[in-house]
Amino acid sequence: MRGYKAPRPVAEHRQVVGLLLRVALSGHATCAAILAGRPVTHWATVPSLPARPGEHPLRRLVLAHAPGTEVTLQAAARADQPRAVNVGHFTCGHSLDATAHVLLIDDTWTSGGHAQSAALALRQAGAARVSALIVARWLTDDYQDTRQFLADLGKRDYDPAMCPWTSARCPDPAGDGRQARATLDETANRSG
Repeated sequence: MRGYKAPRPVAEHRQVVGLLLRVALSGHATCAAILAGRPVTHWATVPSLPARPGEHPLRRLVLAHAPGTEVTLQAAARADQPRAVNVGHFTCGHSLDATAHVLLIDDTWTSGGHAQSAALALRQAGAARVSALIVARWLTDDYQDTRQFLADLGKRDYDPAMCPWTSARCPDPAGDGRQARATLDETANRSG
């Protein structure tokens, strides 16, 4: 993930990240709408924290494929604990109404602090719903559960049909998402 946004980006890394985003957005953006019970109306990318000059490379990759209208987030110039969840880490440059459902896109989930802080800023701006799509997860094998997860993951192929929100098949578009949300809640309760 570092290579796609390095000062001298690695073209192959940028291509892989772009392809992962296209698959997720073209095949699964409606899944977020079904699960949230409302269509995605806006999208935003999580900027680097602390703020860096220039456009974040993730935005360029998302721009042509994201549903709805772009909402911009600005990162704080300083962050004493950048990985902590803190609504002050980001501000939203827009006012959103009570029908807004924002698809928040982040390149890497390490601790979750950036995406969660960005979601809080979007909620503070008025978003009724925020769904997060993360391109990659940073894992360390320091923990037995993570070692086992990585070992199991290595035994199967990447499946672009797997829904990024349910980790299984996509929710039924004819349904209202209640069954899929109940399955997600049950899975979260078992693992949490």
